Amino acid sequence: MQKERYIRFDRYLNNELSKEELKSFEEELKSDHDFKEDFEIYSALESSLGSKLKNEEEEIKLRKTLSDLGSQHLKQVENTKKETKVISLFRYRNLMVAASIALLIGFFLFNNGKPVYGDFAQHNSLELAVRGDNNYAISKAETAFNSKNYEEALKQLSILSSNYPNDPEINLYQGICQLELNNYVEAEAIFDEISAGNSSLSTKAIWYKALTFLKQKKFNECKEVLKTIPETAEEYQQAKKLLKKL
Repeated sequence: MQKERYIRFDRYLNNELSKEELKSFEEELKSDHDFKEDFEIYSALESSLGSKLKNEEEEIKLRKTLSDLGSQHLKQVENTKKETKVISLFRYRNLMVAASIALLIGFFLFNNGKPVYGDFAQHNSLELAVRGDNNYAISKAETAFNSKNYEEALKQLSILSSNYPNDPEINLYQGICQLELNNYVEAEAIFDEISAGNSSLSTKAIWYKALTFLKQKKFNECKEVLKTIPETAEEYQQAKKLLKKL
């Protein structure tokens, strides 16, 4: 239960809640004193610990400190239980809050400190708009891509591309397949071509170019690309979230 609560806190602080979730969250802050107190503790810890670590040695030290802190609090709870059967509810709750937050802040901190490609590479299902004499290749491409068989998907998309060379959707998914297969040069070239055009997928291609750098751990290049995504774009919130973690 506590873990789900802290995940909600993290999503709130990163502006990831839907309108309904946000309304419910803020109502709970007003009506539930314990919920509000936990949130204030979590927010303060996240703010103080969330600054970028300077090097790997500092990360290791902080990771150990958080782990030790959580273990110490949990051990203290067990010792308190053994000493007396009557435990102050307030003291017990505070010990558990401190232990849980220490451990979970560590989890969120290191996710925030080291963004991972897999956390952001959430591809839309492939449902091609084009139809015609290539329905077999279209069907195979969609099935392969949606089942994450990127090698086969790329093969079928290449067949389609020869018939529809200027279709940005086919080209975009070719780029995604190249990216998933770690063919970074080919992927970047495709995303550059799409983003330079006037299609509705141009911004999405910029987003995927940023992910190409992220997957290679080229964080500075990733940042620069993310900064070019306009606020009006569908990908802007995700770009903003990723920038915050870099």
